[in-house]
Amino acid sequence: MLRLLHSTRLTRVSLALSCVAVALTLWAQGICAQETASADSPQRQLYLLHCAGCHGQHGEGDGIAARFVFPKPRDFTTGRMRLVRTENRVASAEDIRQSIARGFPGTSMQGWDQLGAESLDQLTAEVIRLRDQGVRKEVVQSLNEEGASVEPKKVDLLVQSLTRPGAVWQSPEFPSSDDASIQRGAQLYVKQSCHSCHGKDGAGSWKMDLVDDKGRPSWATDLRFDPYKGPTDSASIARRITLGMPGSAMPTSRKLSDQELIDLVHYCQSLARQPKYVLTNHQRVQRAIGFRKPPEPTESP
Repeated sequence: MLRLLHSTRLTRVSLALSCVAVALTLWAQGICAQETASADSPQRQLYLLHCAGCHGQHGEGDGIAARFVFPKPRDFTTGRMRLVRTENRVASAEDIRQSIARGFPGTSMQGWDQLGAESLDQLTAEVIRLRDQGVRKEVVQSLNEEGASVEPKKVDLLVQSLTRPGAVWQSPEFPSSDDASIQRGAQLYVKQSCHSCHGKDGAGSWKMDLVDDKGRPSWATDLRFDPYKGPTDSASIARRITLGMPGSAMPTSRKLSDQELIDLVHYCQSLARQPKYVLTNHQRVQRAIGFRKPPEPTESP
């Protein structure tokens, strides 16, 4: 009898374990099937191959390599892209494409121009899809928290208003720089309080507790030795001064006249030195949290 009971119990345990194993297998197969289904399109496959390691499968900046890099990979789902050219500061397809192609100097984001035009277009489309998907999720969540109706048309309109790029901001024409313009720009640099973050000599912030939109430590660019994250031509610098850099501590400055903007850009450009910082992720973390300031590069003669 005892042997029979023991045998029965073992059988029940074995059956239970078998059921669990089958359930886990089916669950795993279901997950794999979902991943396969989501990876059907060429743009999705390209993203998973080249971008998901840092930016995460859903574009939330939580890829398996994210822990090792600083600044952290961009979370596309917030809708806030650093480099924009539109009046409403919503990144256009061209903004996103250029960012992918050029990369972000001074970070771990390399340029992917070598992939070619077709692949860049597909990656741009996937980033836009992830952005729109994330914004939609945030809109629905906000409506639910407010107790408002979540009608599909209403959600569509709100998402569209938050993701449709506005008119392109137009830069003034830039004449050649001269001493008078640089001197006026230096005065404006202080008047606009640019020095409060970037320093009186353009050396950037140190132990200022600057943070990005996720509360992570950051710093203001050293206008002398830091490589600019965006293009360095006059119009591009003017754009970043005017529109700011969404998701960062860099604010907008929309009240400058064309001449003031020209003078300020000329002054910022006059501060640039060579060579630029080449920092590791660890050095950037130490700099951001105010632990250790990197030694300035030795200037070229």
